[in-house]
Amino acid sequence: MRGLSDLFMENLQGVTAPGGLDLSCVLNWVNEDSSLCLEIRENYINIYYRGGNIMKLTEANGSYTIYFDCKYFNSHQYSEFARGVAIRKLVDAIVGKPSINMLDVRDWLEIAPYLKHAMDCYFGVHPHNEREFQQLLVRENNFKGIAKGTDYFIVDIEYANDDGRFDMIAIQWPSTSADRKIDDNVGLAFIEMKYGDGALTGSSGIMDHIKSLGKYVSLPVKLSDLQKEIINVFNQKIDLGLIDNRNKIKGFNNEKPEFIFVFANHDPDSKILYNELQKVQMLAGALPFELKFATSNFMGYGLYKQNIYSLDDFLKIFHKQIYSKIASENE
Repeated sequence: MRGLSDLFMENLQGVTAPGGLDLSCVLNWVNEDSSLCLEIRENYINIYYRGGNIMKLTEANGSYTIYFDCKYFNSHQYSEFARGVAIRKLVDAIVGKPSINMLDVRDWLEIAPYLKHAMDCYFGVHPHNEREFQQLLVRENNFKGIAKGTDYFIVDIEYANDDGRFDMIAIQWPSTSADRKIDDNVGLAFIEMKYGDGALTGSSGIMDHIKSLGKYVSLPVKLSDLQKEIINVFNQKIDLGLIDNRNKIKGFNNEKPEFIFVFANHDPDSKILYNELQKVQMLAGALPFELKFATSNFMGYGLYKQNIYSLDDFLKIFHKQIYSKIASENE
């Protein structure tokens, strides 16, 4: 089950027993740097930068280990820096240790700007646009800025399971003061980010995700276990200051979960989205979830209930953006 031990939570908040590891500097780093995103796993955390993992911090029996994927050093631009070689050696030394200490943590935070630079160089050659946009969605709806006014909180990203991987799992919690006082009636939402038209078809395309999620939510035990995880992770994120909300949650409503597609940079002159949505339309009535489509509110990434549409409404209201040629022929 996803979640951190009491010890891990205490250490992140700066509460330590004698000889323990004060990890509050890690939490402060994330909370003060809006380019970072901390996600809670089972006894470890992933800290993402531009959709890539800049730190994996794992706890086992009171000891901690750090991991960084050194593939990010494998770019021609970064390898030419003499300092880059020294940074890589330091990373290798820390990653190879069975248990890190406070000095290791401080060293890591000191070299974090250089790790970011290595990742920037790598992403310049191997872009992860979908994950980068996904992280923007998390930031806008979870903390700082407009987060208190949006209607969704992103609780988890890159949720791996036997039926595939979900981009984002969220709770739907209307932002009115009255609704935010009701902590046992929130909605469950799965969100899939698609960047560009090349991501809409084939393996991991629209239809593939719909079938995978349909299989998953049709099993009550899986859905019940997931809800328990989401409650635990959401409440731990509240304690860590990672979600900009006063209240924790206790339970979900009995409504079908939502499955929300977010399309980034679809080309209206391309027929791909139109064709895929025609296929989806044939399945929509038999799905075990509410199929929805998100649009931006004046170019932003905030998820507001007023901008979440059913398939029929999405096709009707945004027909010009979905496929401009079909739209012009019908006018």
